[in-house]
Amino acid sequence: MCVNPDQNFLGTLTDKEYDVERENLEIIKKHISKFNDFLPNQKMIERLQQALDSGQKISGADASFYFHELKEAELMEQGYDWYISHPMAVAHYGVSPYSLYHPEVIRAYPEEFNRNWMKAWRIE
Repeated sequence: MCVNPDQNFLGTLTDKEYDVERENLEIIKKHISKFNDFLPNQKMIERLQQALDSGQKISGADASFYFHELKEAELMEQGYDWYISHPMAVAHYGVSPYSLYHPEVIRAYPEEFNRNWMKAWRIE
């Protein structure tokens, strides 16, 4: 079972749905490709691609990841490094840093996530 722990977990993205735009997904893929392979990132991109292909809206962790990566890519294009742009992107939407990966992804790759992630999503 998993439940969002509080109202502020998803910040400005709480209770909203969004369309995945092909152009934005390409920006995210290009941005992610700059880093070492991290399977949870690839799984999140797959989730976004599936939503785009099926015309489904995204919300929750999918939206948090989507907008976070777009903002982070924008900031890095402006010259900020990842260590600065990552927390700035988290703060921009007022989300918890633990909201960036869907619980299914956390469960699929538990070795990549510490207890704080499980706790944040109330994964038992």
